[in-house]
Amino acid sequence: MRQKDIIADMKTMYGIQILYNKAHQALQYALSLTYGTYEETFKLLPAFGYVLEQQNPGTITYLQCDKDVYGTHLKGRFGGTMFVATAKDENEQVYPITFGYGDSENNLSWEWFLECLKGALDHIDDLVFIFDRHASIEA
Repeated sequence: MRQKDIIADMKTMYGIQILYNKAHQALQYALSLTYGTYEETFKLLPAFGYVLEQQNPGTITYLQCDKDVYGTHLKGRFGGTMFVATAKDENEQVYPITFGYGDSENNLSWEWFLECLKGALDHIDDLVFIFDRHASIEA
């Protein structure tokens, strides 16, 4: 349901006109009742990582949060950048190796992501990296 749907339903069902902002607030409130707030869901990340490792042997999870914000910058209105490393096997099949989220694509975020990737991969012969030449990767 979108804000304009809420506005139309309120007009049809109750004969009242509400502003877009009020419809947006109502939608956000309903979503928080259904799924919890962003802050509440991000607090579940450590448990999600644990279950992921238990159900997928060989999987490594690593969570590092800003000391002032418990990961709320990862989704929705908080923005952020997703970092992804993929691989291609002998059969030309592409699969994800690792992904991470940072506040933005900057030197510190790339350094963190590449250190995590290095820790996950250890040493692999004939490993090749292809990247988009972002200045932070080169740094």
